[in-house]
Amino acid sequence: MKKSFHLVLCAVAFSALPLAAQDWSISAGSGPFVFGDFMERSLALGPPEGPGAVRSTVTLTAGTRAGLIADIERSFADRWAVRLEGTFTRAPLTLGDSDDGFELEAGDLDVMTFALPLVFRINPEGTFRFYLKGGPANAIYEVERSPNAARPIFDGTRNRWGVTAGAGVGWHFSEQFVIEGQISDVVTSSPFERGDFAGGEDDESLDIPRPHNIHTSVGVRWRF
Repeated sequence: MKKSFHLVLCAVAFSALPLAAQDWSISAGSGPFVFGDFMERSLALGPPEGPGAVRSTVTLTAGTRAGLIADIERSFADRWAVRLEGTFTRAPLTLGDSDDGFELEAGDLDVMTFALPLVFRINPEGTFRFYLKGGPANAIYEVERSPNAARPIFDGTRNRWGVTAGAGVGWHFSEQFVIEGQISDVVTSSPFERGDFAGGEDDESLDIPRPHNIHTSVGVRWRF
């Protein structure tokens, strides 16, 4: 997957060379990626009913790690543009309870996300220019199960469609060179399914939510 991401970056860079000046820009950056919960299971710790009942929620998620983001943008008005974005990150999968503070190693997760958001510039002039963005997204989840995992999980690659929404600000040193910070929320269905877990098809204590994967990054944009 890393090799594929590098090829995407090269394709974006070379495809931009012959395009019209000032209407196009390319960007690259990095920052922390915070993953949502891929699976939740409620467990009874003691009597399942009554005043002494105690329940704990175990979640499967991925750790916060730095990731890469790159895009190519086409402006078609002062306030409007469209982007083709690609992001990549690798993070450890963990199974645990955040309230009790315990975590178990489950494997590793590679995620490559492509998105095609529409960009609305709130103020198209000035040194600091703010914008909003949103559009469709597609995430490729590659799970590598740990051989030492306490509980087995799905191992392989799954593709999930969703949406992305976010906001950002550009610090314009000139019309060509910009320092940009942005935050995006990518929502897809979970890469895991009920059938991946023991008794999952009929287990009412098991929930497969739609994870919110938050991408925050700082990078450089070059307009040409």
